[in-house]
Amino acid sequence: MRSTCRARVLGALLLSPLLAGLPDPPPLGAQELDAGHLYLREAGRRVGTERFRIWQTGSTVNAFASVERVQRAAWQVRLQMDLDLLPVKYEIREGVSAVVSGERFPDRVRFHFATPDGERWKEYPVQDAAAILEPGIAHHYLVLVRALREAPDGRMKAILPLDGRTVTARLTGRTEERVSLGDESVDATLYEVDVEGARHRVWLDADDRLLRVVDDTGREALRAPPEG
Repeated sequence: MRSTCRARVLGALLLSPLLAGLPDPPPLGAQELDAGHLYLREAGRRVGTERFRIWQTGSTVNAFASVERVQRAAWQVRLQMDLDLLPVKYEIREGVSAVVSGERFPDRVRFHFATPDGERWKEYPVQDAAAILEPGIAHHYLVLVRALREAPDGRMKAILPLDGRTVTARLTGRTEERVSLGDESVDATLYEVDVEGARHRVWLDADDRLLRVVDDTGREALRAPPEG
């Protein structure tokens, strides 16, 4: 879906402040779309955790996560979207410092980066900014799959902010499977996503909750069982 009042909505959303932390519970009156705790694994070894929450308040959809990995400072990742899941504002913070921040304007999306060598900016045409996908951030795949299901031909352009490039993402298949979460086996739909020829796999349950992600490098994010 594409709202006819998008410009007015985007203007209002750009004024919304970023949250300082993951809300628990979500703000009063919000509709929670998903929230969970993911175990991050590489080569079968646990390397971190991702705690995320996605909720809707009025005309705003927010995704927020705390990502902790071994030998790296924790990241606070925030993506603010409109009702069409178009990205409006984005930020990764490492402690009190913003690693990258971005916002949408009528004709472009602009990102600001803070690096050891100083500040820099990068802009993309707004038509290339249907989604944001950060490698290693698992909940972004949930947002991407939901958006791809509504996209023409299951295809859209996405920005990889820290990689500094745009890609085309395509939804190439879906099958019914089961996912093991601890001692529990859950019915799920496996979505196959092609990103410039690279295969990514995303499992969602019947309520569109994120259960598992395996990206093209083999990195895995698996939802912790309820008692985890």
